[in-house]
Amino acid sequence: MGNARNYLIFEDVRKDASLKPVFNACVAAVADGSAQLSKTRAAAGYPSYPCFLVNGKELIADSVLEYYLSGLCQSEFDYEAARDFAEKMLGLCGWNDIYYVLSLWAERVVRDPFFYAVKDEDGYDEWRLKPGEPSWQLSEAYLQFACWIAVSEVKYGRGYFTKEIFAQVSALGSDLPAKLKRRGSGALPLELAEYKDAALSCKANDVFATVRITLKEESRESYQKVLDYLRRLLETDFPKSYAVDFKSSEKKFLPIPRLPKKGIHQLFANAAQWRDLYERIERYARLAMREFEWYTNLQDEYCAMPGTFAVFALGLADEKYHELVCDYLQLCDGEHQGVHGEFVLAYIEKYGFTQKGLELYKLCEENIQRLPKKLESLYIKRQIRN
Repeated sequence: MGNARNYLIFEDVRKDASLKPVFNACVAAVADGSAQLSKTRAAAGYPSYPCFLVNGKELIADSVLEYYLSGLCQSEFDYEAARDFAEKMLGLCGWNDIYYVLSLWAERVVRDPFFYAVKDEDGYDEWRLKPGEPSWQLSEAYLQFACWIAVSEVKYGRGYFTKEIFAQVSALGSDLPAKLKRRGSGALPLELAEYKDAALSCKANDVFATVRITLKEESRESYQKVLDYLRRLLETDFPKSYAVDFKSSEKKFLPIPRLPKKGIHQLFANAAQWRDLYERIERYARLAMREFEWYTNLQDEYCAMPGTFAVFALGLADEKYHELVCDYLQLCDGEHQGVHGEFVLAYIEKYGFTQKGLELYKLCEENIQRLPKKLESLYIKRQIRN
């Protein structure tokens, strides 16, 4: 191949048709479920990559997906075949190892033939339809797969290119994004996609990762229903980063002054009025807590990992939940989140620098950009006294 690599990439088979049999064999193994993921042999100057071993040759994993999709694009495109193969690759490799190839496919097939870029006022590319009638049209199958990619980026990634793909598919005349916005992907059970009774209404959209809850009746039973609904939702394949829009007439908030007064905060401050709901609140927190995931409608200094307000409510209410709080403080992304410092300050002001309080302080100090000044001051005073 004229280079130091021991492994094969898509560019190799594109240039050398004699490699097609080995790529075809790998595609067949992925399709029938017999493929097994491996790692490339370490070679000087080259890191190790996920790969498939076929007839003694190493094929970089995402190159197999790129090869498969390029073959589909040369014939009548089959959305279901593309989706099924991509889902098998997802199961084998995970999203991080295939999203780049999929995003490039969307750019090459959907974006570049029909759109051109102009810079917006912040210097970012804004994509606009090319003037005049295009010389050819994309079939619905292509647009369906583009939307599958966009939805998967919400579920398994960060949603970076989801809005862009949806906007481009819509601009090309498809109503698929509008349908997905109204109904979600269709994968959620109907009772989770939309639930309504006399006390509350809940609606979840797994495509846009949104949950809307309106409480019509303030009662322990209503909050139990909400917590049970959220638990069941998070036990599905719902995105791990999501927005919760909660509305109710009772507007309680935790005694932590610098927390955002948003619906998700209000929900757990309200629910924490009933001690017999604490077990359910903890169950939600354990399901929700994921490193590098976020409540997507909280931003800047208020950004917070899912489960944050459930943990804070329990941690302030009862030292029994010390282990939960410790797990949270170790897991949250202290490089980008600072609200946990405000919680630890409120905890120390309530309970003092007990053994548990000191442990929380140390965990917070080790996982935050900067502690609240008042918390640092309280700790310094304690050190001087001792």
